[in-house]
Amino acid sequence: MPDFGFVGTSYEAPSIYQDAQECINFFAEIDPQKAAGERGVVALYPTPGLLLQAQLANAEVRGMRALSGGQYLVAVAGNLVYKIDLTMAVSLIGSLTTVSGPVSISDNVTTSAGLTAYIVDGPNRYTWVSATNTFTKLLSSDGPWTGASIVDVVDNYNIYNEPDTRNWACTNLGSSLSTQALYGVKDGSPDNLISLIVDRRQVYLLGEVTSEVWTDVGNVIAGITTFPFARVPGTSMQSGCAAPFSVARFGDSFCFVAKDTRGNSTIEAIAGYTFKRMSSHAVEQTLVNQVVSDAIAYTYQIEGHEMYVVTFPSIGNGLTWVYDLSTNAWHKWLAFSNGEYYRHRSNCGAYFNNMYLVGDYQNGAIYSIENAVYTENGNPIRRLRRAIHLVADLQRYYFDEFQIQFQPGVGLVTGQGSDPQAMLRWSNDGGSTWSSEHWTTIGKIGKYKNRAIWRRLGTARDRIFEVSISDPVKAVIVSANLKSSVGEN
Repeated sequence: MPDFGFVGTSYEAPSIYQDAQECINFFAEIDPQKAAGERGVVALYPTPGLLLQAQLANAEVRGMRALSGGQYLVAVAGNLVYKIDLTMAVSLIGSLTTVSGPVSISDNVTTSAGLTAYIVDGPNRYTWVSATNTFTKLLSSDGPWTGASIVDVVDNYNIYNEPDTRNWACTNLGSSLSTQALYGVKDGSPDNLISLIVDRRQVYLLGEVTSEVWTDVGNVIAGITTFPFARVPGTSMQSGCAAPFSVARFGDSFCFVAKDTRGNSTIEAIAGYTFKRMSSHAVEQTLVNQVVSDAIAYTYQIEGHEMYVVTFPSIGNGLTWVYDLSTNAWHKWLAFSNGEYYRHRSNCGAYFNNMYLVGDYQNGAIYSIENAVYTENGNPIRRLRRAIHLVADLQRYYFDEFQIQFQPGVGLVTGQGSDPQAMLRWSNDGGSTWSSEHWTTIGKIGKYKNRAIWRRLGTARDRIFEVSISDPVKAVIVSANLKSSVGEN
């Protein structure tokens, strides 16, 4: 039975007897040159590892942004604000009044000070002028209010919201130090403004259960100075945003955890002025009746795979889902410790210095995401694939031989991974209970003809195979084959 469905992605249904598939720390790649059913048309590749690039204060990395021009990365760990240059040298530039929770960062080029970062943490707004290395906490005289939780930039205006209201404002044109006294109000519906993002020079105001779009129309109309943005007619949307920091640019639009008057357990993207559902039922059932308002997200691209990474810190040990735009498929990206899976270590991300960098949610580390690294800063990654149910009208299946074609010969010279092992177990009752693990080698270094085979696997009426590997090697699953027969009872 060649390619019987072992190679696939995550889809655990509300009833595991319908579907119990898992794909943890693998992502799928489709070969467009092959026809459906051919060996290797879909392969599973290991998710990237993490390589330490810089160390900030031993605290949550709350946000980061590569500033325009590509010379500096601004990052916040705990209450401390840092700049990182192209040598990856870290310099302290300021401090915030808050110590935890996501921050939002933008930048613009001001007419008076040049390149300036704009940082908001909820209660307050701050600026950092790169030319003078000046860090400033903005006061009430610098705008209609002091606080903001989300900031973005359009037409050289920094735009930001007032938390827990429908209000949003902008700096003066070409300025980060002064803000117009006039401001806008998300006025299409009475729900509060949760998040905002600029897309194609239009400002998407994402409310609790509705959204609308505004655009720059200039700040002088008929000789009267006005707020420079106005609502675009016909752009009211009957969905909103459940988690302000789940909003991230993705493909030619953006993606986020959505919410409307009927619930909040979907992940959606904006297509024009309409919402497009991205999450599957399997993803959504993990979010039902859970706290999702603290979800955080970023996107990165590696080898043509653009990934939307969304973490739900309050679900279980933390849960990180990843959507791959190239395959329209989901997988889980999780850390492993003491026999349990946890949320992925990354808390935020930015592309800087020809690397995609992420910040650790606990310890102030800045890592690069690396396809050729198979640990998380030296810690093992446990990869797991759980396949489809093997059922033939609930008749007895006889399993003679199961073979997984891993990329062979990938063992290391010494240490863990010198003889990399795959660990197989199975369930004979639809995924309720599991066998012990059965180990076999996937091939020492240079052993390019190695085959990972398990034989004499017994019988079942409903069998699920699961394989895992934790050695720090390039664990690619190309295909799987099964020799089996079906009895009459």
